[in-house]
Parts: sequence; C-alpha cells; structure tokens
Amino acid sequence: MSGNKMQFSGGKRRKLRLAGDQRNASYPHSLQFYLQPPSENISLIEFENLAIDRVKLLKSVENLGVSYVKGTEPYQSKLESEIRKLKFSYRESLEDEYEPRRRDHISHFILRLAYCQSEDLRRWFIQQEMDLLRFRFTILPKDKIQDFLKDSHLHFEAVSIFL
Repeated sequence: MSGNKMQFSGGKRRKLRLAGDQRNASYPHSLQFYLQPPSENISLIEFENLAIDRVKLLKSVENLGVSYVKGTEPYQSKLESEIRKLKFSYRESLEDEYEPRRRDHISHFILRLAYCQSEDLRRWFIQQEMDLLRFRFTILPKDKIQDFLKDSHLHFEAVSIFL
C-alpha cells in the first residue's frame, strides 16, 4: 500500500527509529489536529492494543465529563491521571514525548476508522475527541499555544481583555 493509507504487516514488528530532531519534527506538540494519517507499519497486536487504550481514554473523557464540571481542577487532575496511566501524550514539557504522541496519533486514526460506521458512533467519537482536545489546549503553556497555532497554519493575534 502506498500514499496515505495505513499499512499492516504480519511479520516481525519493526520499531521506527528516528534521531532526536526527526522524532521532534514528527510530533512537535502534545496537541494534534490529526491532519495526516500515520504511514508506518504496525503489528496487529499493537493495532489492537492502541485501539483498546484509545477507547479506554475516550470512555474516561466521557465519564469524567459526566461526573465533574469540565475544566475544573478535579476534572483536569483525574483526566491527566488517566492519560498518564494509558501512556498517551498530554504535557508539552515532558522530556521524551515521541512514543506517547505516536500512540496518540495512530490510535486516533484507528478509532476514526472504527467509529465512522454509524452517525451515533461518529457523534460520540467527535464529542470525546473535542473534549480531549479542549483539555490538552487548556493545559498548554501560553508560548506553546502560539507555536502550535503557527505550526498548524492558524493565524491569530493575541488580544488582551480589560475588565
């Protein structure tokens, strides 16, 4: 397969090894818009594990959104704990974020495929992904927000609000 399709192989799993700069270029931010599908080969076992972990993450997002007011400290800390437990990307300042960001990227596209089968599934998936994006955006440091918007080709000027 070529182009922008996911590729699967039944053979030995090959780990993608990139030098530091290349790794950072692949996923420069903990926040992603998932514009490009993944292009690497992954094993069926990794595919299944990523799918299961992403469903767990999105179920946590849903359950916490019901149990707590979104954006409050208890919501934020419990969601951060779940993301950390499932080894997904959540903070911009962590040292080696390549693997969590890679897991996040690939698992998003796996579930995007799985949850496009019906309108209800699609709606649920989009809502949980939006809540996850909103959480990640709110914990992004101010300077990283500008970097992320610039790298995403979103041109906004910061404004001050005087009350």
